[in-house]
Amino acid sequence: MYNMLPACLLLLLYLLVELNLCEAVLQRPQIFFSASYATYLTGEAVFLECQATTDFTIHGYKFFKNNQEVHRMEASSLNKYKIRAAKGNDAGSYTCLYWISDARGKQESEVSFPVSLSIIDQPSTPSLLVKPQQALYFEGEAVTLDCEHPSINSQITYYFYKDTNRLSSYFDTSKSKHHISSLSTKDSGTYDCEYLVLGHQRTIPSGKSTQLTITVTALSSSPLLKFQPSYTTFINGENLTMECEAPSPVYVTLYRFYKEGEELKGPSSHRGIYTLQNITKEDQAEYTCMYWSPKTNREIPSTQSPTKQLYVIDPLHPPLFFVDPPSGRIWDGGNVTLYCAAPEEYERTKFHFLKDKDEIITVPTYKKRPASVTINMRKSNGTSAIKYFCLYTAEIKGRSLLSPNSPQIEIIVVAKGSLLWLIAFGVGAGIAVLLVIIGLIYWILLAKKDSKKDTEESKPVHNKGGQIALFLRNTV
Repeated sequence: MYNMLPACLLLLLYLLVELNLCEAVLQRPQIFFSASYATYLTGEAVFLECQATTDFTIHGYKFFKNNQEVHRMEASSLNKYKIRAAKGNDAGSYTCLYWISDARGKQESEVSFPVSLSIIDQPSTPSLLVKPQQALYFEGEAVTLDCEHPSINSQITYYFYKDTNRLSSYFDTSKSKHHISSLSTKDSGTYDCEYLVLGHQRTIPSGKSTQLTITVTALSSSPLLKFQPSYTTFINGENLTMECEAPSPVYVTLYRFYKEGEELKGPSSHRGIYTLQNITKEDQAEYTCMYWSPKTNREIPSTQSPTKQLYVIDPLHPPLFFVDPPSGRIWDGGNVTLYCAAPEEYERTKFHFLKDKDEIITVPTYKKRPASVTINMRKSNGTSAIKYFCLYTAEIKGRSLLSPNSPQIEIIVVAKGSLLWLIAFGVGAGIAVLLVIIGLIYWILLAKKDSKKDTEESKPVHNKGGQIALFLRNTV
């Protein structure tokens, strides 16, 4: 009996080893989705795979949904379960196991850990809206593309397309709106949009929206802004009429005028005419104009006209006028020099010297200095008085302006036959002056003499019996 004990122990040990091997081999399998994500769209195919690691031959697999068997395969190579078109009721918790058959019979592995299948509907196709909606847009207008769809409680990314190419100018993909602040003709094309639902270990695209066409036209050619009168420099108080001239043969429905970018409104401005009455310094500015013409049921604006600068100045002041010699008396045959100076410096200045309203000479100058002219004066007999004055023409910003007249200066020309009379007159005047001087000296001396005499006669006389002093004055 003792001899049989080792054999029994060996048999028991063998059985325990065999049982442990079976348990080790039939370990729990792993179930997973072939696509590596667990959320599927309604109608998509779903593949579940049951993967086991064992040294034994697997004879079949079982798949369970919510602990209920849904599929059995009696083949070792058929370890996949396929749902051809997923529906909402296919969602749930899935597990699997496998079995083997040997001399001990059919043995099943433990059930795998579960995976959850989620079924969602295909995201609805968005609608692309353009605001404002126009059949035709013009350059510089702003539009907003809006990719609209029902609300979704998930993270969403948006994409906009132009002519099937994704818009590279759209950066914030979390927003359903794309704003184009200034359209150009390059923005003309066909647009659509889509959005992607993020999460669930995958990105789910929506369908693309219906395409919309945006047509952008260039602005009309710029008009020409004209001033009437045609110069750009005006004096305070003058009037100016502006005219906006569109290129022919454009049909124009509206004109507008602008001062430093602000629109000017007047009774005739919509017809292309704007008038400034009694111009002041406040009107000095840059002016432009535009026009509108019809096209495809829209009023298309032009580009702005070239800028025109309006200058406003005060009226010119009279010139300074003086002569040499300053007395204005010239001998017959002598020379007199006339000087004319402008009070301010201008781009170009012309000085005009006149005698009794007849111009005698014009002198141009380019610097702020007086213009001068020397005249030889002649008179046959007697004396003669001639009146001279000057004025100037100043060129300011392309406009020539004439100043007021200077004060007149009278030039007296003395003929040679009047020489003796002048000498006599001069001698007489000298004698008269000399007599006046002598008389003044005599009067001063006489006054000093009388003052000394009065002082001597006015000495005090003292009375011995009293304190009264009398002043005696000799009366002549």
